[in-house]
Amino acid sequence: MYFSTISTRSDGGEKEVMKLKVDKASFIKSWSLVERSAGTASSMNILSTVRLKADIDSVELQSTDIKTSIKCIAKGVEVLEPGEAIIPIKGVTDLFKKASSSDFTIQFDEGKAVMTSGRSRYRFSTYSASEFPHLPSSAGGSLFCVIKSSALSSLIDRGGLCASEKEEFPQYLSSAYFEIEDGRLNVVTTDKRRLALCKAELIEAGDGKPMLLPVKSVKEFQRVLGILESDSDIKILFDDAQAYFTAEGMEFAVRKIESNFPAYARILPVSSSTTMYVDRQDITSAVERVDVVVRDYNRTVIMALSDKGDCVLSGRAPEFGEAVENINCEISGEALKSGFNTKYFLDAVKAIDGPVASLTFNGVGSHMVVRSRDSDDFLCMVAPMELSREELESEEAAHGGDVF
Repeated sequence: MYFSTISTRSDGGEKEVMKLKVDKASFIKSWSLVERSAGTASSMNILSTVRLKADIDSVELQSTDIKTSIKCIAKGVEVLEPGEAIIPIKGVTDLFKKASSSDFTIQFDEGKAVMTSGRSRYRFSTYSASEFPHLPSSAGGSLFCVIKSSALSSLIDRGGLCASEKEEFPQYLSSAYFEIEDGRLNVVTTDKRRLALCKAELIEAGDGKPMLLPVKSVKEFQRVLGILESDSDIKILFDDAQAYFTAEGMEFAVRKIESNFPAYARILPVSSSTTMYVDRQDITSAVERVDVVVRDYNRTVIMALSDKGDCVLSGRAPEFGEAVENINCEISGEALKSGFNTKYFLDAVKAIDGPVASLTFNGVGSHMVVRSRDSDDFLCMVAPMELSREELESEEAAHGGDVF
């Protein structure tokens, strides 16, 4: 595969020529890393492109949606002559992936490109290299930490459970809080009604202060992690404006949020009056069945725990009916009765590791704290529904409370 870019100086002479010889299969893997991060939904066409920048030894692919950017070294590329080109995502990505031959040729001339694959030819427009935005660089950035990609992916997945991917105000509602504590990286999110905290061991900890990053951007990087070929070491760097997630040949930049995250540590549980251990699959299945009844009404499951070790889950919808579930479990402490949003309940239980869930409470009307019986690497706090005496007796819920 050859890329050739030719532009002309004002005096009519050639200014630049670029030729690349690329193995198609290897190139598509690199292309996939960057094309997902381009601003494909943007009204600015230049953001829906990938920049190819070749020097003597390698080709760097770049894309951005302004809030995030990615750079990676394309694999399987031999640089014959250095240069650069700006290629649109729409349509061209499919041409690359569906090309009939294992290699193909593209030639660029005056904003047009001709792609030849076997006996097929395609023509599409390109952009001037001068139009592409300047991207931030981790050069000169300070070390935040080094962590395994698998651990980071789990942190983002579970620690990011309670944030909105839509832009919210205050901004922390759609952000993930990254904090280093005792040699571990904490990722914390909240939507005021829930709070998720996930922890993972670090390979190396830096001296960085906590960072607040948009959860939508962080989850986009999680998708990038899924494309990487192995469980690599991810180095996280930062400067005044950006956080950088880097691996060998790849750099993903995220713009930091200039806002304060709530002092979450002050509400973390230090004691409990009631503890329940239950099979994770059993409780998940029971709440899902109750949700079938209540999800179009108030989406509330009433949990009644007795000091004799009985657990009854129930829900009612006037125009549908009711559901009652009796769960085998282990309960210690005081009896209580409380209501919780079924979606929040299920999200929390499904996020834990291990076969046994630990549910703790600190009196009637308290938060439910969900974690694994065998691990302290994750917890989710869920605020109870605000229920009146009559609603508790009839098992009909009002609205949700707040964690903060």
